[in-house]
Amino acid sequence: MGDNVVAVKITEDNTLRNSKYVKGVQYLVENGVKQIPDVYIQPPHQLVNLTKFVRSNEIPVIDLAGLNDDSRSGVLAGIKNAFDRWGFFQVINHGVPVRVVEQMMDVARRFHELPTEEKMVHYSAYPSEPHRFQTIFNLEKQTVLEWRDNLEQKCYPPPEDDNWLKNPIGYRDAAMDYSREVRKLAKVLLAAMSEGLNLSSDALEKCLGDEFTQIFLINYYPPCPNPELVLGVNSHSDRGALTVLLQDEIRGLEVFNEGNWFEVKPLANAFVINVGDETEVLSNGIYKSVAHRAIRKIGDVARITIASFCNPTLEAKIGPIAELTEVNPPLYKEHHFSDMVRYVRSRYYDGKSGLDNFKLPNKS
Repeated sequence: MGDNVVAVKITEDNTLRNSKYVKGVQYLVENGVKQIPDVYIQPPHQLVNLTKFVRSNEIPVIDLAGLNDDSRSGVLAGIKNAFDRWGFFQVINHGVPVRVVEQMMDVARRFHELPTEEKMVHYSAYPSEPHRFQTIFNLEKQTVLEWRDNLEQKCYPPPEDDNWLKNPIGYRDAAMDYSREVRKLAKVLLAAMSEGLNLSSDALEKCLGDEFTQIFLINYYPPCPNPELVLGVNSHSDRGALTVLLQDEIRGLEVFNEGNWFEVKPLANAFVINVGDETEVLSNGIYKSVAHRAIRKIGDVARITIASFCNPTLEAKIGPIAELTEVNPPLYKEHHFSDMVRYVRSRYYDGKSGLDNFKLPNKS
């Protein structure tokens, strides 16, 4: 979901903009909400297809340590197969130090547990801000709200020192260390994915512009009195290139596969990886972005995830890589990443409609 600055029209008299709901769902919980407001209740069709979760249907786990030994070809094949079968996988032995992850999770939790008035200092409806607290993703188009608050932080190109939070204490250093380590991991994954397409290891990264951008979202899902009526995040595919997700031990992430929603079980010291719409374009449909969502399960503990979005620059021209269209014709129109951002923001979440908008007509 994250991206760089694109002009977005926001109506000043928008009802949601001036409502109490911009203070977030944690504000409602702290004020003793017993029955969720109607604005959070999802329509029945959004809640159908209960999660199916059996051991044989767990998403693949890839051990990245194998990239550095004789197992490399097997790891590359495993990544390609995982994207073909699921569009998602988890990685272990990824090289991000446990200390860095723990410090990031600590400041993430401490931010969202700050008093509401301290978080609202950072509230903004505008994506141009270097960081912003928000709970409503699209003030113009959203009619049903999600049960989550989030903090969006731009982290590459590196912000000036004043554009990192000062509160909670330690946030800046933890966020900078974490972003740096995740960027290293993303580069390793992009190289492996390129090789999996029988391209040079730098092929995908080169397509993302001079230096791919990086944003993270710290998502906070407080306990909910009626979890069966809400979604933490609606069904969507990510618009960018690659997403690296850190989730805590509380379940909630679901992936749509073969007509059903499947839970992505949290795994200690692992990251969840998925490609975005623009990587599907670049790979000419070989790597597919996949719809996913977050549900809020029964329980009295808040769930936290940190989604790092590695995206093309806004000026990057995105289209199927030429070598991948020699046998199969191109499936998608060439466009700038800014075109994708504008289209998706104009429609709120709508499955993979952003990608669908850039498909070429089927000539068969």
